[in-house]
Amino acid sequence: MTHGDEFRAYMKAANRTSGSNDDRHLTEAQVIAYCRGEMAAAEHEAAEAHLVECEKCLLLFRNARDFLEPEDDEEQEITTAETDDAWRSLWREVQGDSSTKVVAGDFSRSRKKKLISAATLALAASLVISVGALVWQTVRLLNERRSSQEVAMVLEGKQRELEQRLSQVEQNGRERLQQERDQRVAAEAERDQLQDRLSQQGVQEVPVYTVRLSSERGAGDNVGVRMSGAAKAAKLKLLISKPYEFPQYAAEFSDQSGRIVLRASGLRPSGDDGALSWRVNKAALSTGTYKLRLFGGKERKQLGEYGIAVTVAH
Repeated sequence: MTHGDEFRAYMKAANRTSGSNDDRHLTEAQVIAYCRGEMAAAEHEAAEAHLVECEKCLLLFRNARDFLEPEDDEEQEITTAETDDAWRSLWREVQGDSSTKVVAGDFSRSRKKKLISAATLALAASLVISVGALVWQTVRLLNERRSSQEVAMVLEGKQRELEQRLSQVEQNGRERLQQERDQRVAAEAERDQLQDRLSQQGVQEVPVYTVRLSSERGAGDNVGVRMSGAAKAAKLKLLISKPYEFPQYAAEFSDQSGRIVLRASGLRPSGDDGALSWRVNKAALSTGTYKLRLFGGKERKQLGEYGIAVTVAH
């Protein structure tokens, strides 16, 4: 008979002694399934509740667990002779008086001989794990601190570099602004010098003639302009009705044959009256009648044609 058959016979005898022939105690199959974890969740909870209240079934569970549980490395090896003696004693009890109470000590393995060493090893292992975790945590914190210091040093270097670049840009900007200011001052000084020269030469050298242009004049109603004096140039001051209609104007003189003798562009209105100032060369004109055409804007929109009677006196 094998050990498995003997265990089955033992479980049947134990069930007989515990009174498992009714529904109040666990059966052999239920005890084995509970030890092996093969029960469903509901059955496992019911069996566990029964084991808490029933000492007989709890004793059977402990014997079955000791038999079915695999041997642990820390347990002391049981010799073949001890195993055979235990089985023979068990078999005699099974074949003998069925009312004999099964004692758990006859079947359970020796588990207390190395209990102290197992606890010591577990404690030592937990200490090793704790120390290792502490060392790893310390190393990680040191690495993080070192990385943070390196990042801080890099950021400080970049900040210093940025501050230097900003300082250089500000310095360049100040120098450029100073140069522009000096150039503007020099240009204004040159302008003042030119104005002083013109004022010293006198207004008589460049006479100004005012010409009022109006579309209400008739075809034969010419504007008379008398240019006298020894000045070689003259300034025509053209007055029109809507001087600021265009940002700039153009004008031209043509003789009786239609030939253009004078031409000007880029004339801009200035002053309260919006006059268009046109500097002309007196040598290009002679006594006679001319046509003055006025154009507005860059598109040279013709605004009117006016008759000018010019008298040149030397």
